[in-house]
Amino acid sequence: MIMRLKRSFLFTLCIGLVLTLFLPLGIKAEEPEEKVVRVGWFESSFCYFDQFGRRRGVDYEYQHKISAYTGWTFEYVEGSWPALLQMLIAGEIDLLSDVSYTPERSKLMLFPDLPMGTESYYIYIDGENREISANNLSSFNGKKIAVNAGSVQEGFLKDWAERNKVKIEIVPNEAEESEILNKLVTGEIDGFATIYSVSNEQNITPVVRIGGSDYFYAVNKDRPDLLADLNMALAGILDEDPYFNQKVSEQRNSNTRTSAFLTPSQEDWVKKHGTIRIGYQDNSSPFCQKDKDSGELTGALKDYIIHATNNLKNSDVQFEAIAYDSTQAAMDALKAGEIDCVFPVNLSTYEANEIGVRLTDPIMNTEMNAVMRASESQGLNKDSTVTFGVHQGDPNIATFIMDKYPNSKIKEISDEREYFESVASKDVDCVLVSNYRTNISDDKLKKLKLFSTPTGESMELSFAVNKEDRDLYFILNKSAVMTRSDDMDAALASYMYIDQKVTLGEFLRDNWFWIIGFTTAVFGVIIFLLLQKLNAERKLNEQQKLMEEALRRELEQKEQLQSAMKMAYTDPLTGVKSKHAYNEAEEELDRRINDQSVKDFSIVVFDLNDLKQINDNRGHEIGDEYIRDACKLICSSFKHSPIFRIGGDEFVAILEGEDYANQEELLKSFEKQILENMKKDATVVAYGCSRFDPDKDKSIRRVFERADAEMYKKKTQLKSLEN
Repeated sequence: MIMRLKRSFLFTLCIGLVLTLFLPLGIKAEEPEEKVVRVGWFESSFCYFDQFGRRRGVDYEYQHKISAYTGWTFEYVEGSWPALLQMLIAGEIDLLSDVSYTPERSKLMLFPDLPMGTESYYIYIDGENREISANNLSSFNGKKIAVNAGSVQEGFLKDWAERNKVKIEIVPNEAEESEILNKLVTGEIDGFATIYSVSNEQNITPVVRIGGSDYFYAVNKDRPDLLADLNMALAGILDEDPYFNQKVSEQRNSNTRTSAFLTPSQEDWVKKHGTIRIGYQDNSSPFCQKDKDSGELTGALKDYIIHATNNLKNSDVQFEAIAYDSTQAAMDALKAGEIDCVFPVNLSTYEANEIGVRLTDPIMNTEMNAVMRASESQGLNKDSTVTFGVHQGDPNIATFIMDKYPNSKIKEISDEREYFESVASKDVDCVLVSNYRTNISDDKLKKLKLFSTPTGESMELSFAVNKEDRDLYFILNKSAVMTRSDDMDAALASYMYIDQKVTLGEFLRDNWFWIIGFTTAVFGVIIFLLLQKLNAERKLNEQQKLMEEALRRELEQKEQLQSAMKMAYTDPLTGVKSKHAYNEAEEELDRRINDQSVKDFSIVVFDLNDLKQINDNRGHEIGDEYIRDACKLICSSFKHSPIFRIGGDEFVAILEGEDYANQEELLKSFEKQILENMKKDATVVAYGCSRFDPDKDKSIRRVFERADAEMYKKKTQLKSLEN
């Protein structure tokens, strides 16, 4: 029995070991097979090279999102989109983006289950073209409209022309987009039907929409393996983020969502009308405010105007900002024709229509905070029934309350200074302020025992324009659509400091107790300081006399020290540098040799001939004159180099820079002068020169010794010439 149990245990153990060793190999998940995928690359806003030569664009980013799921490696094949489509059909590439589905194409290529996104198709014309108009489709008759050959846009263009009974000449395009756009500008064609993504760098404007469709990644029909991978990746991407394709489409058109060029009618309006007058609500920082010193506009509206002026193309749009006490006052001025538009405005479409204005798309927005009493911590929602305080003449806040809190009441506050006080006094339950302004009032809220809490709701701020000013509406809306929200957010944040100023009256009213105490203390300190000053002045006079005497002695010592240093470093007979100065120059050059910071210099050693004979026969005064003449000769020959007298009849020059570069000419000129002096029985100086060799010389001494030896050779040579 025991033996059977042992055998069973050993058998079970062996089976377990076998399963442990081999079973994982059988169930191990397969890694994605790495595949090289030939993908078409066509220059467009969808995929392009930036100024640094890097591949960029929505298509490029999307491809590498897919690669994270499939493990694909991409091999890019460049060409025009029509050419790449034919290469996909012929099997010369494996994948192409931005392909719309048609039954005919489904026979020539494979389409995944999910699209990349949705796109619209427009006819683009030159911005200066005043013949073609969307309001008169017959203006297209007889016009040449280009479209990418074989593209889905070609079918949409034909259907649009037939549906609207327009007779156009369709010009199939096989070239790059940039080439066909140039033809549009030069007038070789009248229009170009393409997706809504043409660059704002050219004066090209969309004039009429001809249709739209989903667009896909298309796969070569012989690569079903890639289609299976692609379906898996696209499904995974949307499982991770269901709005990914929508974001891609928005990103694709983020820089081209509207043309930066004005239409001909808008250009004409600007030329006729002139400066656009903007009425704005004063004291509404950081959105807009009149600077108290210059009287000019400041705040995020100023940045917006600069942005609009710089980005609206083919026009000279100018703006003038005019301050008003309230938004309502500015709206009244708009209806009176004193200004052309108003900012900031937040109205419902109904309210805007009732008063005869249109609102542009929002140019900036702000989250609203509710200011409440600290003792009442109630939240806000659409069912709240509270009483809001609103500045008199501020329709923006009133509209916001009606839209977000329809069951609540509104009570106007006539005095802006009582805005927060009305909450503290329980006259109203709360007031609303922009989250950009709450930090400005933190101190005041603390004193009134109020607190600020986010509502979670944002107010959009737009321009208001009279309904009949349609051209102005479209111009402002064009600039609004072109403005990025993060640019306006940054501008708003940068102006948040403006309202942090407190008036003198407010400061005195809020701090009168501390001001009286501070004033009393200041007067006491002043009397004490006056008494101290009298005593200090007496001591100061005594100390000043002592300091003047000490300063006089210090100046005398300094002059003596400078004189001693000058004597130590200057040869008293000739005025050139002394032996002591040469020793320090030697040390500095040795240091530079050691740290390899010097590469080129030469040493020239000079020695006066017959000085001893002159001193013995003619006297030392004549000998000193002889030395000075020799020094002048050396200095005049080597004007850019330091000259040292290191002995009775010995001088040294250290050549660097210009003198080093020209030393051959300088030495020849010097020798020529010596030979002439010998003929005239004038000053004769022997010299020797040696260059520094960084491979051999470890100190200046070696260079000096070679130069000294050369000098003695020259001295012997000159002696022989004298004899």
